[in-house]
Amino acid sequence: MPFILNAVFGLVGLLFPLFVNADSNPILPDSGLKPSQLKALSLQPAWLKLLHYRNNSLIEDFDSYVDDASFFYAPNGRHDPEAELIATLQAFFDSKTPDNSHAQCRFPARLRWLSENLGLDTRQLPAVNCKNYQQWRQEMNAGGVSLIFASAYLNSPSSMFGHTLLRLDPKPGAEHSDWLSYALNFGAIIDPDDNSLFYAFKGIAGGYPGRFQLMPFFKKIQEYSFMENRDLWEYQLNLSAIEIERLMAHLWELQNIDFAYFYVSENCSFRLLELLDIARPGSHLTEGFTLTVIPSDIIQAVNEHDFIASVHYRPAQAVELQHQLKAIPQNYRPLIESLSENPEATAEVRFKQAPLTLQKQLLAAAYQLLRYQAAGAKRDATAAKKRFKLLKLLSNYPPDSVPVDYPVPTDPKSGHRSHLASVAAGYGDGTAFTELGYRQNYHDLLDNPVGYFKGAAIDFMNLNVRFYEDNRYRLQKLELLNITSLSPRDRFFKPISWRLSTGAAYQDYGDDRLSVFVNGGAGVTYSWFDRQLGYALVNAHIEHNDNFDYALEPGLGLTVGQLYYFSSGTSQLLFDGKIFIDGSYLYQAGLKHNFVLARNHALRFSVKQLWNNHENFNQAQLSYRFYF
Repeated sequence: MPFILNAVFGLVGLLFPLFVNADSNPILPDSGLKPSQLKALSLQPAWLKLLHYRNNSLIEDFDSYVDDASFFYAPNGRHDPEAELIATLQAFFDSKTPDNSHAQCRFPARLRWLSENLGLDTRQLPAVNCKNYQQWRQEMNAGGVSLIFASAYLNSPSSMFGHTLLRLDPKPGAEHSDWLSYALNFGAIIDPDDNSLFYAFKGIAGGYPGRFQLMPFFKKIQEYSFMENRDLWEYQLNLSAIEIERLMAHLWELQNIDFAYFYVSENCSFRLLELLDIARPGSHLTEGFTLTVIPSDIIQAVNEHDFIASVHYRPAQAVELQHQLKAIPQNYRPLIESLSENPEATAEVRFKQAPLTLQKQLLAAAYQLLRYQAAGAKRDATAAKKRFKLLKLLSNYPPDSVPVDYPVPTDPKSGHRSHLASVAAGYGDGTAFTELGYRQNYHDLLDNPVGYFKGAAIDFMNLNVRFYEDNRYRLQKLELLNITSLSPRDRFFKPISWRLSTGAAYQDYGDDRLSVFVNGGAGVTYSWFDRQLGYALVNAHIEHNDNFDYALEPGLGLTVGQLYYFSSGTSQLLFDGKIFIDGSYLYQAGLKHNFVLARNHALRFSVKQLWNNHENFNQAQLSYRFYF
């Protein structure tokens, strides 16, 4: 510590002549700045954001999110804003460091901010040719910025909440395609040998470094829209030219710089919020995000802080295909399969008798079906020849004069907030109770579906505490994670529906005991008519409960449910049963309805009948739910 203090005071001594007398120092005309004022300057919010400092109020110290020593000039710069400011100033005045490696070239955003706040005349600094930075800035040609939201992809642990990135759009008037713009992504630098389970563990525990990466936007479209079938929402931001320049200058400073990466907190969403905070000082986008930040949060935050100028929806390849199929009469749909299997099916009488516009629709749908089936798969020469034949046949038809207009779902920024607090009153097994609940994230099957996928649910850290009328209280449930994916099947799409949950909860086996469990299931979902989903899942269950014969008791179960979506909310009919190898069983059947009061307010009513080895009883509950 004495060494560090001596180094800091030594640097202050070196710079003292620059600040003590403005008249004798043409570099700082009329600033009147004294060394004693450096501390106040180093605590300015803009400087703290440029260095990505967070204040640890428990020990009254600073700590930067940046986990890379090359980002700092001062030996203790990661923890001391004042020392880093002084060391940065000294580096700007250094005349020995070569071009491109000089501080003026490495940290143009710091140079801009310090020049503005100190009244520095940059012409008095050593002349430096920042060729690399200028070339990079010209290549980026960023005159606009769009925030891109890729919808949730439940089959990947890294993307089950969705993903956000920035697109750097060319300056107005420049001829360009969105496909050729650059995408700015922040993600974990993972070990390719890690499996999904290991990735999830290390991502939550901070086992990976995180880094900003630039890549052509068309690669992200291919990855999200084609290979993973995820919708893209493109939010053009209303950043001014000065704000864009500020963002780009800082982005240059972050190239190849490592951050700590945590999947639910210091992730892609939080890092992008930091960038936008730097672009527009005083926006305070990152405030309020302490435990978790997920992609839907960042969309809602930039909307509430008036960053969004316009919105564009880019449907996934599967969504485009589904709408193409819906436009074709039901009795002609078998022809699509025939054409995809053999383009020579155009010789069939039924195809020839169809109107020309319908013929073209059939060929286009067969081609898109083959493309969908090939996405992410190894190239198949036979399938490629079929696609080529279909394209050749399509070329014989006149081009469409009007582009296909796909229905646009509800914008994610209109969805409810991801955190939940609830209070409930209920009656069951002859006893009244009150229940308090908290959910860290994100959305369950009955929550307001506006802005979310119907049939997709993720509950993360779902806590319920129950208080009984006889003054008993207990932890009713602590669900660490509950994921459900109900994807409808039809003639052309045959996804598997699945669920996974783990946590601790009181189970009604007659003698209530706190149980620790892991449950997983798979099955099918069908949508027989609009605004409805019916599903059935076969479940495997393993549980620890003192009532069981074994420490870990395995069992099997069945879940059958029906979801109905009304304008007033969502209803669910449900039967769930499980049987364990010691003969214990628990069945329940019930009805739930979630009444939507407003975007972030709801009432939920539920009734259910439970059966176990010893008894059966009813339970009813009414809860108020607040999303924040």
